[in-house]
Amino acid sequence: MKDLFFWKVWSPSERRMAVWALAILFLAIVFFITKILDPLGNVIRWNVLSELSEVSTVTDILQLGQWQYGISVPSHLVTESFAASVMETDFLTVRLFWAFILVGLCIILAALSTMPRFWYLAGMALFILALSFSRLETLNVFGDGNRSLFLLAVVLYVGLTYYFHAFRPDLGIAIRILGLICVSAFLVIIVYFTSKTAFPAITAAAYSFPFLMLLTVLFLLMISTEIMAGLVWLSSSGSVTNGKPGLTRFVLISVLYLLLLLLMYLKNTMRIDWNITLISPVFLALASAILGLWGFRKRADSTGIIPFRGTGFWLYAGLFMIAAAFTAYAAGTANDPVLESLEDVVVQGQLAMGILFLFYVLVNFYQLFMQGLAVHKVLYKPLRFGLTQTRLFGFAGVVVLFSIQKLLPVNQAIAGYFNGLGDLHAASDEFPLAEQYYKLALQQEYQNHKSNFALASLALRQGDHNAAAYYFRQSLLKNPSPQAYAGLSGILTQENLFFDAVYSLQEGIGKFPKSGELLNNLGMLYSRTNVADSAYYYLQKAEGNTKRNEIPATNLLAIMAKSTDPALLDSLAANMEKQSYLSWQANWLAVQNLRQKFPKEAFLSESVPKDSLLSVSGLAYLLNYTRNQARQDSMPATLLPKLAVKNPVLSGDLSFASLYAQFYSGDKLKALETLSAWAGEEDEKSDLYHKVLGHWLLQLGLYDKAIESLSVVEGTEGTLGMAVANALSDKKEVAVILLDKIQEKEKSPAIDQLKKTLFSGVKPVSATDSLLQVARKSPSDKNFQRAMISNPFDSHVVAAAATYYRQAKQTTKAYRLVVNALRFNEYAPQIWEQYAYLSLDQGLMSQGDEGVEKVRQLASAADYQLFLNRYQPMRALIEKQRAEFQ
Repeated sequence: MKDLFFWKVWSPSERRMAVWALAILFLAIVFFITKILDPLGNVIRWNVLSELSEVSTVTDILQLGQWQYGISVPSHLVTESFAASVMETDFLTVRLFWAFILVGLCIILAALSTMPRFWYLAGMALFILALSFSRLETLNVFGDGNRSLFLLAVVLYVGLTYYFHAFRPDLGIAIRILGLICVSAFLVIIVYFTSKTAFPAITAAAYSFPFLMLLTVLFLLMISTEIMAGLVWLSSSGSVTNGKPGLTRFVLISVLYLLLLLLMYLKNTMRIDWNITLISPVFLALASAILGLWGFRKRADSTGIIPFRGTGFWLYAGLFMIAAAFTAYAAGTANDPVLESLEDVVVQGQLAMGILFLFYVLVNFYQLFMQGLAVHKVLYKPLRFGLTQTRLFGFAGVVVLFSIQKLLPVNQAIAGYFNGLGDLHAASDEFPLAEQYYKLALQQEYQNHKSNFALASLALRQGDHNAAAYYFRQSLLKNPSPQAYAGLSGILTQENLFFDAVYSLQEGIGKFPKSGELLNNLGMLYSRTNVADSAYYYLQKAEGNTKRNEIPATNLLAIMAKSTDPALLDSLAANMEKQSYLSWQANWLAVQNLRQKFPKEAFLSESVPKDSLLSVSGLAYLLNYTRNQARQDSMPATLLPKLAVKNPVLSGDLSFASLYAQFYSGDKLKALETLSAWAGEEDEKSDLYHKVLGHWLLQLGLYDKAIESLSVVEGTEGTLGMAVANALSDKKEVAVILLDKIQEKEKSPAIDQLKKTLFSGVKPVSATDSLLQVARKSPSDKNFQRAMISNPFDSHVVAAAATYYRQAKQTTKAYRLVVNALRFNEYAPQIWEQYAYLSLDQGLMSQGDEGVEKVRQLASAADYQLFLNRYQPMRALIEKQRAEFQ
């Protein structure tokens, strides 16, 4: 345990600082791991494109015995596809990158200040050189191209470290690190407030790339033998060997390890194309770096060049931190040529160094192995062949391996540098300059995914679809990605190259069979050509292969609504798992409308955003909800007109849908008046408005009005509605003629059934009748109000309600009911009777006489005589009272 937690024997200040350094290092590793898991996901998002379509549903129903008359109105379906966004730099990644880089740099400089004079001066000279190559003048601090920031950084960093080195060697490492962190914070503040560049963090990252890449490569080569050193410990530790020789064990596991590296090298250089799963170089690098915390300690203590406690640990921790942050930044910007270059350094460095290290171990410690001794304790105290020679020959081996590849890793590193500059200018919308840098990167490594996808993104931003398609295809050459396939297929679809888009997605699924995004998009492409079985197959697969399974589930509902017969739709819907996703809910309501199922549904408030600007899914949900819940929820009658004001483009659809809630659960008169006005206008939806208006009038028993409205509706629905209206108004001869007209166009047994139903004298069953009975048995304002809401134009309801309110001395209320009813039911003598009575009650003799005339024209002779017998005495009494008053 003493060797494992080596910092526990240090002084309290050193121990605290070591724990802090290790904690920050751990965060840097976490930063690296989160970015390396999905490099493309860091810069490319999966956007969801929603499309709206319509399906005919019947929500207005008039039940006539076993037969029903309904009209088709549109319900709305949402279909959604995945689209890869353009490539954009994540600014949070850049900020975290610089946080870890600056802390790591401060730790290294603090460690350098503790070293002997020669090593300190050499280290600071290299630091100044690296700082000059980082081109701090590009930050435009203190003026365009001004190098004052570079001079200030040199003075502050070098001055402070020289003070620590020459004048205060007694200060602990904690004070040194904190002092340098303060300098870094001061410089960051200056850059933040005075830099004239749009994105100083990205600018500094782009131009300091060579310096940080060099430090990362140096660290990876420095730790390239740590796994081999770990194998020595594993083979010679007393707790493992129990005193037995561990040479055979060491050689066996070392050869297996080197064989693994050789296979990775051959596969990376495309000398073999074996479909085998190998250990990721990420794990090899992490394992080497973590083992190096203890391995570097042994090396430093054995060689005696630098003290591990005062210098070595801090140098190692700083380099580790910088390497982790730099690699995370490369992954965070999806800079795949840099990642591949570092991968080659890891694999080829460990292969070349490992072979030499195996030779070093066997030459120096063969006898010790045979004696079963703990070789790991003297691993860095060679007997015959020195460690320095081993590392030099190993480095030469790395150079040879790079040369075999024609220095491809070097070219990839240069391509990564140009990609960084391209990102910088793309972020500041300097597209021509960004395009030039990306093309320079392609000159170094023409198959790299980063440059090609970035160029495709630039082309999309500028509306050049041909160039975008070309670069998407290029990005698929070596490192294909689902995002590139989605981008390419999206462009092909926009250009109406359907089969090319399908082929592209099929190719993508062949390489990424578990990509739910590609599976979903292919399913949606098939659905456009009504190949429902293929669409259903791919969407079902997508549902199980994407985190956002609610999207293919939404699309499955849409396909079922469009292509499934009613019986099968009922069966599928009954077994469907409900989801809270708004688009799914919109499609579910459309399916319910198709099934003519109207159970109570809870309203999803998230369908209306805070700014009231509706999305596609929000619009579809509101329209479908209003039609489905019109009989149970009057809230949309007030909500949708308000939303129409905020969404002027959608105002027509929203206002029309609101009339459904108004008619079925609110003010029927207002709904009819509004729809009548719209139907009178000549526009593309006037036919729909006439059809709905006619059906509503039918439901209210206003058959003559319904015939008038339905007469202008073309097609079977209008003719059928007129036939029903004529039959219900006892004009069966006209109804027969209209039904025969339909039979001439298309024979249907349903029409014969309708004839039998209509001629049997069946009448629509209305809730108004039962409500009126309740009101007559138990007269009250509440009961009559319910009956009037149900049908404010029914002559029996209006007459009974008006009589009740007249007797209750509420003449004004009774008069308003009658006048409103006459707006749409001017042929009902019972209502005109009440109009005449109420006119007399208010002293309006001429209006009363007008009502009498209407009753004479509309009522039978017997009914008219009964009415006069009541009306004349009332009128005579009023005239007598007036005469007496005079």
